[in-house]
Amino acid sequence: MERTQDSSLSLKESLYVTGNESTALHTVDIWQPKNGIKSNGIWLVFIHGGAWRDPLTDSKSFQPAVSDLWNSDSAKSIAGFASINYRLSPYPNKVEAPSSPDDPSRNVCYPAHLSDVEKALLYLEAHYQIANRYVLIGHSAGATMAMELQTCSLPNPLAVLGIAGIYDFDGLLEAHHHPTYKEFMENAFPDRSTWKKAAPCTNLSLDNLYERAKLVIISYSDDDELIEVGQAKSMLERIKAGPAPQGRVHVVKATGHHDEMWEGDGHVLAGVIRESLELIQNDI
Repeated sequence: MERTQDSSLSLKESLYVTGNESTALHTVDIWQPKNGIKSNGIWLVFIHGGAWRDPLTDSKSFQPAVSDLWNSDSAKSIAGFASINYRLSPYPNKVEAPSSPDDPSRNVCYPAHLSDVEKALLYLEAHYQIANRYVLIGHSAGATMAMELQTCSLPNPLAVLGIAGIYDFDGLLEAHHHPTYKEFMENAFPDRSTWKKAAPCTNLSLDNLYERAKLVIISYSDDDELIEVGQAKSMLERIKAGPAPQGRVHVVKATGHHDEMWEGDGHVLAGVIRESLELIQNDI
């Protein structure tokens, strides 16, 4: 399916899982310049948030930032953009779009979301050769997954950027006593015995994908009303305690409330990415 967002960009929605296992959410949106591919350019690969369950937060949440970045000086270093959809956890009480128990795209739990992201990255590597030249970007639950990925067969990223991520699961519930937090966490991770292994801050594996990146960047906003700043601070401590070289871990501050970072015209998300690209270009 071809659509046009910008006169100089083409947008294609591709299935990264085919056959009987494919669902409506096994898709990745891919933007590329119409006037030729930059073989040495950087790919920006985005994983959306939405508490692992919100159908109204999907791959299209990256689109405004894509437009902003493509119409800026950053475009000269960009080869393409990709935004990954993945299967969601159940959300039967979502007023606008409740999940149905017979919908295979909206009734999964950990590690299915993560497995989908892995398959999408392998698809992008097979078709666009993104290894060592892509920035993996995640917002909220998407940032969690960006920091959870471990499979050694995945293409190495140039950098990993986590924005407003959930990195310490128990810490999240300790900081927020509203029942919604417990509900979405237990929908996505019903077996609490997996929490220590699944949460990026408490997983002590030495084969994390972010550890293979040249740079790791953590971004948060002091005005985030949903995810406390302590999540970012804990993740920074975890990264620095691992094998990531000192000086390769950075903080890029965002602004606005949790969803304002990607909503609207996308300028906040684009700004964080632009600053991250400058860090990368100063490093390589």
